[in-house]
Amino acid sequence: MTGPEPENKDEEASGSAEEPRKSTPELPSPEPSGSSPNGEVDAPSRLEDDSADEHELDESEDDDDDDPPDSVRRPARLDRPLPPPEDRWGIGSRVLTLSALLGAALIVWWQFAFHSHWASEFLESNTLDFPDPSLALEQRMTLVWGFVGGLALGGAVGAGILAWLWRERLSWQLAEEWAWFLAPLIALPILPIAFRFKPWQNHHQALLLVVLVGSLFLETLLARAFGSVPRPVQDWWDSLGEQIPARVKSNGPLVAVLAGAFCYALFMSFYLVRWHFKLRTHNFDLSINNNLIYGGLHGKILESTVVFPTEPGKYLANHAKYGTYLFLPLYALWPKPETLLVLQSVLLGASALPLYGFARRHVSEWMAVAIVVTFLCYYPMHSANFSEFQNVPIAAFFLFLLVWAAETRRWVICGLATGAALLLREDIPIGVAVIGGFLLLTGYRSLPGLVIAVVALTYFVYLRFHVMDDAGEWWYPNMYKDLWADGEKGYKSVIKTLITNPLFVLSKMVVEKKLVYLLHLLVPVAFLPARRWYLWAAFIPGILLTLLVTNYDPPTLFSFHYVMHWAPYLFLATPLALEALGKSLDSGLPRMRAAATTMVCASLVLTYNYGAFSRRPNSFKGGYNFIDFDWSATEAQRYDQLMSLAALIPKDASVAATETIGPHVSSRVKMFTMRQGPHNADYILASSKELKLSHTRPTLKAAIESGQYGVIKRVAEFALFKRGADTGQNKQLISDWQL
Repeated sequence: MTGPEPENKDEEASGSAEEPRKSTPELPSPEPSGSSPNGEVDAPSRLEDDSADEHELDESEDDDDDDPPDSVRRPARLDRPLPPPEDRWGIGSRVLTLSALLGAALIVWWQFAFHSHWASEFLESNTLDFPDPSLALEQRMTLVWGFVGGLALGGAVGAGILAWLWRERLSWQLAEEWAWFLAPLIALPILPIAFRFKPWQNHHQALLLVVLVGSLFLETLLARAFGSVPRPVQDWWDSLGEQIPARVKSNGPLVAVLAGAFCYALFMSFYLVRWHFKLRTHNFDLSINNNLIYGGLHGKILESTVVFPTEPGKYLANHAKYGTYLFLPLYALWPKPETLLVLQSVLLGASALPLYGFARRHVSEWMAVAIVVTFLCYYPMHSANFSEFQNVPIAAFFLFLLVWAAETRRWVICGLATGAALLLREDIPIGVAVIGGFLLLTGYRSLPGLVIAVVALTYFVYLRFHVMDDAGEWWYPNMYKDLWADGEKGYKSVIKTLITNPLFVLSKMVVEKKLVYLLHLLVPVAFLPARRWYLWAAFIPGILLTLLVTNYDPPTLFSFHYVMHWAPYLFLATPLALEALGKSLDSGLPRMRAAATTMVCASLVLTYNYGAFSRRPNSFKGGYNFIDFDWSATEAQRYDQLMSLAALIPKDASVAATETIGPHVSSRVKMFTMRQGPHNADYILASSKELKLSHTRPTLKAAIESGQYGVIKRVAEFALFKRGADTGQNKQLISDWQL
């Protein structure tokens, strides 16, 4: 997959590896008799002629043994020819400016990196946390004088270097080359500021803007640095590369990707299951999805008693998750909700493999590794991973596999991946159609692209507007309510508004919360997919499925699984954007390297502050919740108490449960949520801490007072009721739980 102009590439090639760096051109040697444009001999030439005459005279006197002693010989620099004419005013001003900024950057970095207990409060509220106001003023002046002193010190060093080059008759271009090479260090103060989490907790917008501006600044400096690598540095780097064993060079990138995928899957599986054991998952959505796939073991396809207790088959009006049943053989071995949580984490981690396979065909292997690292550190995906179990995140694996297989002409795998992606959920075909259309319009895989696009669009239209509409009505079309027109409801009305009044639709999209949402999605990838117009196709699924939503918040919150309507397509576009930068005529290779480095830096800063890997409380969100990674003895005891009651419920019995304990008993054909009532279930499992949600309290009270259910066991906050059991303990429970 590439840009608008197709390329013929060797299918067995591993990608367009980076070209060897062109050596830095050496300074031209002065000609024996230089002349100015008007034909006059210039000063350097005259000096050289004089030197030559003196040299010839010395040679004519070589037979004399009266050479002067070493103490009175001419310094070697005086025998060195003068450098060619150069714009010393321009070069000198640039060297002094860069060296002054480098000096200031080092001093500011030192001030914020060491002994800076005051920095968090300072960054957050512009106040210095000192008991004595005079100390605060003194500290602020220290910052000011540190910056000014750094400028002066750096400028002095730069001036000294220029003076030395002048004295040694060396070109000032050497100093400028080193100055540009070191210029990225000017961004050094960003590190102790951005990697200080406290000022940025729950201040996402502020940090995103800092990272955005910092990325633009850093990338500019890196592009100049990569284009101005001094010869000694390049020689050192080349010699270092020669010392790396051939096996490491050939297998290192793949090993790094495999290690990253494994560590991601292990980390996310462990902490997501722990989150479940902390009783933080819910009937909506984990009980729904676990009950759906469990029903598949008993021949009940897309029937959910959790959502539609009296008409479970109506769930098809909600979602078409046929692809869930692709995992039935694995789920049958461990029919538990934990299986789904681990499956989701493993598939997201495994997505790194086809992504790497695709990326390495467009950029070097190590740059493809950088893209994979950015993907695995992508904090919106971490949030999606913790949005319980959803079909949208796991579609990323099949979308990447689809594109990689199409790229390498593995058509059987491409067909299977396409089919799996289409079946996972009714909205995934939109993204599949975009991929097919891109393959077609770029001419890269025209016929397969046409087939993929036609199949995906046909399936989507038939499923969404025929099969699902016939199954019944559900509230999802209400998410687009502000786009309904002429008294007509539903998706068809939205489509009419899109066609007839796009400016009105745009006014509903360009609002602050949605622009901030885009920053969450694009800043971690340094806006690379937005840099080439043809890659804007990657935005289409997300625009249609999230930005057009007007009456429901989660699709435009970075902490929900809806971000995965963006992430796969953004990361498919990223290597194409880097490849396009590398082919640009204006310093292509340095620009590509600079953009990739900036992307990794931006991603690391943001995942440190808002991702899961930091395991920091009150920083990382999944859904509406901040994720807590600790595991206390109290939580372990609470889980054991719940499971002691759940063990008393027969596997084939129907159960109604309150919100966060429901997922732990949802592996059964009939499972209900107490927010909708028991619906004559065999058992009720409830917690006194979960009575406020929706209609839970009144429905539980009605069930108990009806005499149909009696308490059979209580453990701490939990109570287990059985239909037809003795009601002798009911009165006491009603009093204790204040029903």
